[in-house]
Order: sequence, then structure tokens, then C-alpha cells
Amino acid sequence: MDDVPVATNRQAANSHHTQTAKSARKMSNMKRNGIIGGIVVILLLLGFGGWTLYQSSTGAVINSSEYQAVFFTNGQVYFGKLHTLNASYMTLTDIYYLQAQNSSSSNPQQTSSNSDVQLVKLGNEVHGPVDQMVINKDQVLFFENLKKDGKVSSSITKYQEGQKH
Repeated sequence: MDDVPVATNRQAANSHHTQTAKSARKMSNMKRNGIIGGIVVILLLLGFGGWTLYQSSTGAVINSSEYQAVFFTNGQVYFGKLHTLNASYMTLTDIYYLQAQNSSSSNPQQTSSNSDVQLVKLGNEVHGPVDQMVINKDQVLFFENLKKDGKVSSSITKYQEGQKH
């Protein structure tokens, strides 16, 4: 007889069982990786969709027929017509801001002074800006829609009526 070793049925069965177990683990790992990958993709899509909805929802709360007060992170406040430009920027047109004017008494003995606040139209400053701001949304703390009968809106209307004459 030949000296070639012949595998017994038991060895063959063990070998087949080992290969089947490895194959099953490999399939199980592939399924698990596929499920995890699918979950990651779904979460990314949901996150992107939520972010897009959040970014676009800002425009939905801007009352375009009214003026807005825009409060910036540096403490400045501007009034005007606010519009969403894209996910990162907004525009403000027909812009006004408040400026304090101190009126001191003519009597040098009096140390108190009255402070009057005046609404100023953007555009007459030294650098001559156009009446539009492009604003990075990251620089806006919040904005408010203004009522037509509020002091700022009324002052803007009065200013515009004075410009017509």
C-alpha cells in the first residue's frame, strides 16, 4: 500500500466543521459591519436633514413685511429688513442704528447731562457704506420682528416720509 496518510472520517468532519465555523463567523461579521454602516449612513442623513431644516427655518420666522432688530455678538444693534441669504449668511437692508447724543447744560456748574437717543440712517458715515449688510449668522445673537406701531418702526416711517418731501 501507499504510504500516503488518509484522513479519517473524524478528521475530515473536524476540518469541515472548522471551515464552516470560520465561514459563519465571516458572514456574521460582514452582516454586522453592513448593519453598522447602514446605521451610520442613516444617522448622517438625519443629521444633515435636521441641520438643513434648522438653517432654513430662520427665514420662516422673519416677517419680511416688517422691520427687524438684529443683535450682534459685539453688542451692536441694527434695525432693517432682514433676509436669509444662505445657510451661513443673512442680509440686512434699509438699515438704521441708534446713536446717543449728549446735550450738556450751558451752565458749567451743572455736571449732569441729558442723553437723547437718535435713530440714524446708515449711509452717511465717513466710509460711505451702501445700504446693505451681509451678515455671518455666527455673529448674530438673535433678532426680533418689530411691531409697526413700535417706537423704532414709527421713527423709520417718519424719517422716510421726511425724505419724500
